[in-house]
Amino acid sequence: MQPSTNSTPIPRPQRLPGWARVFLLALLAAALMLAPIVIYEKGYFFFFGDFNVQQIPFYRLAHDAVREGSVFWNSYTDLGVNFIASYSFYLLFSPFFWLTLPFPSEAVPYLMAPLLVLKTACMALTSYFYIRRFVREEDTAVLGGLLYAFSGFATYNIFFNHFHEAMVFFPLLLIGVEELVQNRRRGVFAAAVAVNC
Repeated sequence: MQPSTNSTPIPRPQRLPGWARVFLLALLAAALMLAPIVIYEKGYFFFFGDFNVQQIPFYRLAHDAVREGSVFWNSYTDLGVNFIASYSFYLLFSPFFWLTLPFPSEAVPYLMAPLLVLKTACMALTSYFYIRRFVREEDTAVLGGLLYAFSGFATYNIFFNHFHEAMVFFPLLLIGVEELVQNRRRGVFAAAVAVNC
């Protein structure tokens, strides 16, 4: 029997663009990586050392201070400190910290794992955009973004979670340098430096 000449081809399923794939893959992988601990600890991401005794209390203290408008002087840190100067490095200039503000103070410890998952996905995304400039295949950039997001540095430094912000924004600085050198786009470079600062 002869095949029909007027048959329509079967449509192929559309693939997600590489940037969406790398973001979703990293989001899923990070969630699966942290899920056993979060489930076992009934919602908390419990990690011995500085994470529990320093990072989470800092987050909560800064969260409460910003929500209450007490952003100039903090009597609860050391013998009293300038709040903005003391917490700008750790939290105040982190866009991820600002995502916690709509939630009550009691929810902050429960938000640490979702924030780590989101930061990991953002690391994969920004590094994807940098790597994509240099490779032919989109899948190569996806793999590179995942390798960056789940590198030893990123995984080891979970207990200093503010290092992850630097990993999210560093690829943007590299893109800015490339734009400056290759295309003489000073504004892109200046914006990348500002974001990283």
